[in-house]
Amino acid sequence: MLLDLNEDEALVKGSLEQFTAGALRPRIKPFADRHEFPIELVKEFLALGFMGTAYDPAFGGGGLGTRGAAIVAETLARAEPGFAAIFLCNSAPMTVIARYGSDDLKRKWLEPLCRGDFIASFGVTEPSGGSDVASVKMRAVEDGDSFVLSGSKVFSTNAGTPLHGITTFVAVTDPDLGAKGLSTFVVPVGTPGFRVGKASRKIGWRVADSVELFLDDCRVPKANMVGNRGDGLRQILTTLSIGRILVAATGLGLARKAIDLAKVYGSGRQVGGTPIFQHQGLTFPLADALTKIHAAELMIRNAACLADADRPFRLETSMAKLFATEMAGEAADIALQVHGGYGAFEEFDVSSLPGEARVLRILEGTSEIQRLVIAREFTA
Repeated sequence: MLLDLNEDEALVKGSLEQFTAGALRPRIKPFADRHEFPIELVKEFLALGFMGTAYDPAFGGGGLGTRGAAIVAETLARAEPGFAAIFLCNSAPMTVIARYGSDDLKRKWLEPLCRGDFIASFGVTEPSGGSDVASVKMRAVEDGDSFVLSGSKVFSTNAGTPLHGITTFVAVTDPDLGAKGLSTFVVPVGTPGFRVGKASRKIGWRVADSVELFLDDCRVPKANMVGNRGDGLRQILTTLSIGRILVAATGLGLARKAIDLAKVYGSGRQVGGTPIFQHQGLTFPLADALTKIHAAELMIRNAACLADADRPFRLETSMAKLFATEMAGEAADIALQVHGGYGAFEEFDVSSLPGEARVLRILEGTSEIQRLVIAREFTA
């Protein structure tokens, strides 16, 4: 499989690399050190239109599909993984609206998201649910021309920031139907009854705020339902599968950042008068990391191509997500090892990478969930 980018993909990657080199890399570290959402940097990123890379040009997007979005996630993560998280967590609500929303809903919400007018968050995981997305307890009760939503969600990234505009929530509309009784709704920030919890510090995604969300008798019009009533679980599973490709791409970018840092530091380091890269104890693990980076890129490209061709891609997505995120942790570890004792000090960028990589093995389905999906697909 050739990994050459087409003309449009190369243009996006080149433009994005200009942004990361000129704005993101020189300015992001103080925000990461303070665990602070970088408002002005995000505004500059939004103004460039990259949030709409994947989506239909008829609604303001770039038309490059999941392949294009994966390029954006990887390129951002190679500069700062937490900034890539802002992108990929904004992509999930955009994807569910783009794939399942009416044209009116797309014009109302997808178009401004593609323009970068605001950012969105995803409301799926609940305090008691974890990886079981079918065990949703948030209720949506029909009342005239509206639905009234009540319940809470956790780990909603991008919510509560000054740029937060909407959240897509999954709620129970038909409790007697079990998993077939879930539906998805767009809830704008500022809707009465919509409350946002306080952001907490994390070991990774330090510049991407993640909060708990509360809906207390929150009324939204029926037109804010995404797609058909009862399709929520199918919508969310497909959206999560696409999200796993972007998480894998984030892991790929993180691993490349780790190897970049290891090469720069290790090339000028000697121990006992011998360059450390003459020691096989360090160079062999780096060789393994480079090999796995290449394998991850092939897996991500394959999964993205399947998704864009509307072919079955759940198995390949889980494999890519599992492999790339586990590989990212290994790359971060060897990069820190190359730095020796200095790798433990926060002024060295490499010190943050193990935590950033560890988060990727949890979200959008843990590594254990990916193995379960892969095994079930194999034995079905």
